[in-house]
Amino acid sequence: MREGTDPFSDILNGKHMSDSGPTITITRGKRPEQADPKPSASSARSRSSGWGLPGPGAVASGLVRGARAAWWAGLGVVGAVQDAGTQVFDALVEEGRSWERARRERTEAMARRVRRATDEADAIRASDERVQADVNDVLRRVGVPSRDDVAELRERVDALGARIEALARSIEEADS
Repeated sequence: MREGTDPFSDILNGKHMSDSGPTITITRGKRPEQADPKPSASSARSRSSGWGLPGPGAVASGLVRGARAAWWAGLGVVGAVQDAGTQVFDALVEEGRSWERARRERTEAMARRVRRATDEADAIRASDERVQADVNDVLRRVGVPSRDDVAELRERVDALGARIEALARSIEEADS
């Protein structure tokens, strides 16, 4: 569907909705005159009751023509709505494709940014571990104990302190 157009204005202006769709021409004013056959005596009687009113045959004929015209108008509306509905549906399908394409591009861009950030974090972590190992090697060469060595010494000092306290208690108990 062309952007900014209303399919119903095309119908009202007598334009085709699609090349294969129905053509609607709206005329205003008098209908074109048809050649009138010579009225017969029976048709003249059926057209008028003598009082200037139409006869039953003319009324029935008018009702049939009116019903037929209403039926055709209804079919025309169905056709026009079907064509307009098809155009709207096609436009919605295209809009959905466009939206999905844009959404996919945004999602992929976000995934790339996350991967890049994760790769950078992994690189920083690996670099940090290398620096830590290098520092520990330098400190060990100089004779400075590592964190693990200090932690082990603390545990041993705590264990020795506990044994000293136990011996001191046992000596106090033996003296008493």
